[in-house]
Amino acid sequence: MTVQVLIPCLDKTKEQIVELCSFLNVQSEAMFLNQTGVERKYDIEFDGHRIEVIETSWRGVSRARNELINRCKADIGLFIDDDCVLSGGYVQHLEEAFKALPDADAVRFNTKREYWNPVNAHATERRKSKFRDLSSFGMWGLAFRPDRFREKQIYFNERLGAPNYLYNGEDSTFLYDLCKKTKHVYLDPFVVCDVKETKESTWFTSYGKRYFVTKGFVYTHLYHGLWWLALRRMYMKYGEEYKTPYKDVRRYAKMGRLMYKTQSYEEPNGE
Repeated sequence: MTVQVLIPCLDKTKEQIVELCSFLNVQSEAMFLNQTGVERKYDIEFDGHRIEVIETSWRGVSRARNELINRCKADIGLFIDDDCVLSGGYVQHLEEAFKALPDADAVRFNTKREYWNPVNAHATERRKSKFRDLSSFGMWGLAFRPDRFREKQIYFNERLGAPNYLYNGEDSTFLYDLCKKTKHVYLDPFVVCDVKETKESTWFTSYGKRYFVTKGFVYTHLYHGLWWLALRRMYMKYGEEYKTPYKDVRRYAKMGRLMYKTQSYEEPNGE
């Protein structure tokens, strides 16, 4: 059984890719989808492992992850970001988990994140997962069988995520769709990586119209008619940071809800 770590990144030189392999603690094959503005691909060797680097002229986090799904030829793919430090022995743990779960299409492993919004809802045992178990997590730590993802057409919505107008929520909508398209998603208690704060956000600038429009679109996808309840809960938790009256937050979110219903992805008119 083979494992390949899958990492989207931006504007990395060959030397920086080698440095990243060391920082990430890569102990298996890996593939970097490196958005540099040019089209080329090359391989490097790191600690005896083949590292594939795909450079692209286009940009887009969701498209990058779809490309990694399509290109991964290993038995198991593992999504991380370029600020995740992999745990020692991760290859053996992934292989053991998938051997024990032959029906698994995907397994979400535990991760650590302390610098912001600490992740503390860890699985304590291996068990089946539902969307509510995954909804607060990003993509790092999700391992999967690439052939089954391709067979079941489990992909990201490429109109969500940077640099699109709807610039976040691509992870949540993907995990929701994953749990709709397959019932064979599991949790595993092994901590596969530690997420470090090594760079500024590539998508967040401020809490403004665009942020709340995006939330309206994403919450409609996730919660349907209860989108407003999720919005209210979000405002109750973070409203002091927003410095925007709730009536304006809801008005912007309703624009996003309309965009979802009409499947429009361009910036809406009006303030």
